[in-house]
Amino acid sequence: MHIGINAQLLSFSQNYRNGGVSRYIRFLLKELANRPGAHEYTVFVNGREVVEKLSAQHPQLTYVPAPWSESQPAARIAWEQLTLPALIRQRHIDVLHSPVNVLPILLPQHCAGVVTLHDLAFLRFPDILTRSKRLYHRAFTIRSIRRATMVITVSDSTRQDAIELVGVPGEQVQTVYPCIDARFSNVPKDEELQSFREKHDLTSGYILYLGTLEPRKNITTLIEAYAQVRKTHAIGEKLVLAGGKGWLYDAIFERVQQLGLTSEVLFAGYVEDSEQALWYRAASVFVYPSLYEGFGVPVAEALACGTPVVTSNVSSLPEAGADVAICIDPHDVEVMTASIHTALTDQTIRQKCSTMAPVVAQRFSAQRMVEQTVKVYEQAATLHTTAQRRSQRVSFVR
Repeated sequence: MHIGINAQLLSFSQNYRNGGVSRYIRFLLKELANRPGAHEYTVFVNGREVVEKLSAQHPQLTYVPAPWSESQPAARIAWEQLTLPALIRQRHIDVLHSPVNVLPILLPQHCAGVVTLHDLAFLRFPDILTRSKRLYHRAFTIRSIRRATMVITVSDSTRQDAIELVGVPGEQVQTVYPCIDARFSNVPKDEELQSFREKHDLTSGYILYLGTLEPRKNITTLIEAYAQVRKTHAIGEKLVLAGGKGWLYDAIFERVQQLGLTSEVLFAGYVEDSEQALWYRAASVFVYPSLYEGFGVPVAEALACGTPVVTSNVSSLPEAGADVAICIDPHDVEVMTASIHTALTDQTIRQKCSTMAPVVAQRFSAQRMVEQTVKVYEQAATLHTTAQRRSQRVSFVR
């Protein structure tokens, strides 16, 4: 088959654009380059500089750069809705995979459509998204997953949302867990971790959150729980809030000031890929109290590093927690406070996280993700061909 991949949201920028969905695309391309199988791939990316930065090169993968800037979402939307269908026809692409929620409305009839749905937060929690984002998803995402030949969801929770909230037939939705980078399994020397803590003035340890700063992540509740655990147990660990600014984040900074924690809470900003594993491994505990996630990759990454994790018991986060993380009600400050203290002090839990780290890494490996994704491509091609033949027979009878 000739498979097209709309990788326009692949980014190497040092901000939130190089977040979860961008990494999902990057790992997909990297592993496809390692094991392309019998298929040919055309990958549509954002700019020639992205092609130059990609290490995912293989004779069966062809990259086609688009000329618009990643800071111009309107240009991207116009390109994928108006220009991409023509390129699919010109290049005789059999299956188009859109790795982030949206297919072209005018997808050529000969081409099967596969879309990866990362979450339905705009339906579950519409108030925590900007109006423009809500309108975009309602106009494009819902239509895409209803029209797709196959839908890939990044968790069983998101799969159930697609079936219940949008009415996508269950047989057309397949869960494929996203992968985590193999480098999270590399164990650094104790001296390296100590040097990292000293560099950031965190020698007493620290509680880590790593992700985009936005309302859905429930960071203000984490700040309140941190204030409580400091007051109740007099802990010495600081709180590190790492990640790029997303949207509606002012309340996070305001809550830190209101609670008088400006000297105890560190805003580390966007964390480069090369430092992520060190941030996880040097942390005393990782806390990810999100209200809703399509999957929750940081939870799996931290567990693969052997770090104790406290996360929410909602949506997909127990799946990412792999029966190892402490899962709690994200709205309950008292429970979060107690769970953070337990994760800091209970040696049984800490040993379990260390022992289970390789198991978590294997469960969310790139090889497994790509093998399952390619099977979905093949299934979509078969379903699409069958549907076309059935349509032709009906037309002939009429």
